[in-house]
Amino acid sequence: MSADLSGRRILITGATSGIGAAAATAVIEAGGSVALVARSTDRVAELAEQLGDAAIGCPGDVSDRSEVQRCVDAGVTGMGGLDGVICSAGVVRPGGITDSEPADWRAMFDVNVIGLLQTVDASLPHLRRNDSADIVNLSSMSGRRRASVALGFYAASKFAVHVISDNLREELAPDGIRVSIISPGFVRTPIFDGVEDDSTRQQLQTALAEKGLDPEAVAAQIVHALAQPPGVDLLEIAMLSTDQY
Repeated sequence: MSADLSGRRILITGATSGIGAAAATAVIEAGGSVALVARSTDRVAELAEQLGDAAIGCPGDVSDRSEVQRCVDAGVTGMGGLDGVICSAGVVRPGGITDSEPADWRAMFDVNVIGLLQTVDASLPHLRRNDSADIVNLSSMSGRRRASVALGFYAASKFAVHVISDNLREELAPDGIRVSIISPGFVRTPIFDGVEDDSTRQQLQTALAEKGLDPEAVAAQIVHALAQPPGVDLLEIAMLSTDQY
């Protein structure tokens, strides 16, 4: 059976590429509407135009609380409410303690952890106005097992997403708000395009290209979680490409 999100109003962070963009398309195809949040003004406007009347765009940085609040408010106004949030914004800065900088660690935790919390916090007053609502947090298989030294600090930020999601689930269950975690392995996204070291960037990009899931496969699981009947909360969907073993 196909998922039905008719009438659902979903805010998506990290919405202009990779999993976020695929999720926006999938939500609309299932009958919902979306508010697109990402840092690039041009890309937000372009994607909103491509997706049509069911999408509105709001450029914003999830690490800036005031920008998050502005985009949540814009999404609520444009969609007439809010009953779901997909926290998909994420960054990675590879490196261990000897070949990375405090700015790298801070960037990952500001977006992957603090940005998620700020998005949820700004959205809660609106989510609570519904009989039921959803928060879907994008983690990673790296949030379940550390893959390497180079991705260890990134993994730490995703471990934090798991703990935060578990805490939110227990805290918000009395309000009818479900919290699900999506934990994919390699996904064919541009997440490594900004890695400065040429050799590291090429190695990681090759791994994604050869062993990664398509973003649409992850988006389908996000929609699956959102479409669960009342009283059912999918705690976590962990997924790998069959090529990644």
